[in-house]
Amino acid sequence: MTNSKALVTLAIGQKFLENWKNLCQANWQKYADRHGYDIICIEKPLDDSPRAQKRSPSWQKCLILGEESVNKYDRVVWVDADVFINSANAPCIVEGVAVDKVGAAPEWATPNEQLSAEARDRLFEGWGITDEKNDRGTYAKFGIPAEFDRIVQAGIMVLSPSHHRSILEKVYHECEDPGYGLAEMHWLSYELLKADCVQWIDPRFSTVWNVHKALYYPFLLHKPNTKPSLFNRVKGKLLSKGIPGRWVDRRASDCATTALINTFFLHFAGTAGEMRLVDLESTSWRDLRRG
Repeated sequence: MTNSKALVTLAIGQKFLENWKNLCQANWQKYADRHGYDIICIEKPLDDSPRAQKRSPSWQKCLILGEESVNKYDRVVWVDADVFINSANAPCIVEGVAVDKVGAAPEWATPNEQLSAEARDRLFEGWGITDEKNDRGTYAKFGIPAEFDRIVQAGIMVLSPSHHRSILEKVYHECEDPGYGLAEMHWLSYELLKADCVQWIDPRFSTVWNVHKALYYPFLLHKPNTKPSLFNRVKGKLLSKGIPGRWVDRRASDCATTALINTFFLHFAGTAGEMRLVDLESTSWRDLRRG
């Protein structure tokens, strides 16, 4: 422990761990060095009980504040393992967040709630979702009291072990996974809002790529090519190394890269395969490489 705050994530299983190490680790390290964070990636389940094995590992983010390697920090920033950080421009996420509050952005808020609602309508129409017209409807769908007009986006949260461990563990132990949807997020959102411990932060800290894509680049809702052609696979072997960004849909790559440039944290929730679209070396639209 060299700092008083840490970025913490969970990557269980070889596929997820390799994805985080190959795509995210160096990117996060630049941000951590700039703002004084340690980085902790939890690689093994914090609970391997039969109940835990039956539900998404995502639930185990609710246990991190009791983990020995984590609970010694004053501030803990939970970051899902499918997030890129605009390390060149993103400010320190904990600044301005009271230590007794959970810093988070609403689920539908980027770039603002009105435009995000438009993106939600486009996505839900494509997905055939008709029973979630608003956030209260989402709570009701999951059997949660529909008392709040916002949902906490739990992919990125500013936490304090001394203030928030008990409420996160309460959610883990007392709430059940409905078997579909976003696992723990809706229950966690409800309990945090009920406890009046949420402080809303700049939504640029929690930009979801799917939402951003639906709003600004709807032509990309048809999954872009993120795999190299046979020619480029052979070429890559011959060269021993290459730039993945030169092998993907250039238009999609420029859009995803621009999305990161224009925000702070870009979350590839449900679209982790598209993380390879981003050119992490570009910090301005002027830098975008042309294949």
